[in-house]
Amino acid sequence: MIKTVITAPRGGLGSLIVQEAYKRDDIHIVGGVGAPGRGYIGEDIGVVAGADGPVGAVVYDDIEKIIDECDLVLDFSTVELSMEVLESCRIHGKSLICGTTGFTQEQAEKFTEAGKDIPVMKAANTSYVVNVMREILGEAAARLGSKCRIEIIEMHSETKKDAPSGTAIELAEEMVQRSLDKDMEDIQIHSVRVGNTPSTHRVIFGCMGERMEISHDAYDWRCYASGACDAAAFMEGKGKGVYTMEDVVTEQG
Repeated sequence: MIKTVITAPRGGLGSLIVQEAYKRDDIHIVGGVGAPGRGYIGEDIGVVAGADGPVGAVVYDDIEKIIDECDLVLDFSTVELSMEVLESCRIHGKSLICGTTGFTQEQAEKFTEAGKDIPVMKAANTSYVVNVMREILGEAAARLGSKCRIEIIEMHSETKKDAPSGTAIELAEEMVQRSLDKDMEDIQIHSVRVGNTPSTHRVIFGCMGERMEISHDAYDWRCYASGACDAAAFMEGKGKGVYTMEDVVTEQG
């Protein structure tokens, strides 16, 4: 059982992660972290997140107040809080799974650097299915890259701050890595932010006279929460280094 701190427990995804983790026998929630000044600071994280009952662990306003009690931090919060969490995990030797997106290149590199000291997983998308899709796209790009244009259409709700999405970028990176003739500039990403549109990623391979589309639609964020919990279980006992959701899929597959 891995002792876990969960950030942003009132957030759309953070609350679902708490709910899913609460049901599992391989994850023990020892506390949460929220923004200072929020009304739920000091309350039971299960109550805050709408779980089936109290967890017996409270929400703090500072990661330093709970970091020594955990093995791992599950962080799906904001860029600012995530950078604080990363530094705290590195100093205290704790594992980290971060699903926050919108980092600058310099900030993203700090996660790679931290992998020299602690176990780190930076995953823009923790859906098991999306990560299987990523493998399929890599294979398709390897076989079709020279014969087609590749474009990505990603759609999210109007509240999503970053564009393009971290998932779209990771999918493009996979295809570039596997293709012999594609750079990131060769793959166009079109971002749509309207209403309460669910997360959608559609990848189009456009060839002369024919077209192939591979797509994923997430109509319930619980798929990300479940994947995040799978990732947490995977990280138990892992040594320092940088891990990916592909590692989780491979181990479970």
